Amino acid sequence: MSEEQGTPQENPLDPIKSDISASDPVQIPPATPPPFQQLPPFGQFGNGMGQQNLPNATISLVLGILSIPACCCYGLGLVFGIVAWVLAGKDIKQYNLNPAAYSLSSLKNTRAGKICGIIGVILSALYIIALVAMIIAFGWAALRDPETMKELLREKGLQ
Repeated sequence: MSEEQGTPQENPLDPIKSDISASDPVQIPPATPPPFQQLPPFGQFGNGMGQQNLPNATISLVLGILSIPACCCYGLGLVFGIVAWVLAGKDIKQYNLNPAAYSLSSLKNTRAGKICGIIGVILSALYIIALVAMIIAFGWAALRDPETMKELLREKGLQ
């Protein structure tokens, strides 16, 4: 037997010859995180694939929806609709630059906000045009026949 064969090789997994004694406890990681660590909020990363929501998706959706009933509030719907339209446009551009980073559901919310904002702007513009048309019509009627206009105002109790 040669000298190399005469010395037995140490097996690192052999419990008798290893440096780890049997009294050392086995380190098992805890099943749940410690109480001082918080898990991320539900839905923060989109579909669980590291995706996040577009920054103004919810705001544009809410403002777009509010612009529709606010179209009868003398221009308030116009303001809500334009803001929703602009914010949604910025978010759609941001999504198109990096679609893998953002969730599809936030893109759908952004598109819905943009569509509602456009509808709110159109309805508000029509309402304002109708108001201006009525003011011009009553003004024209008052200029053509002031006595008839005075009678109408007296009947309504406005004069």
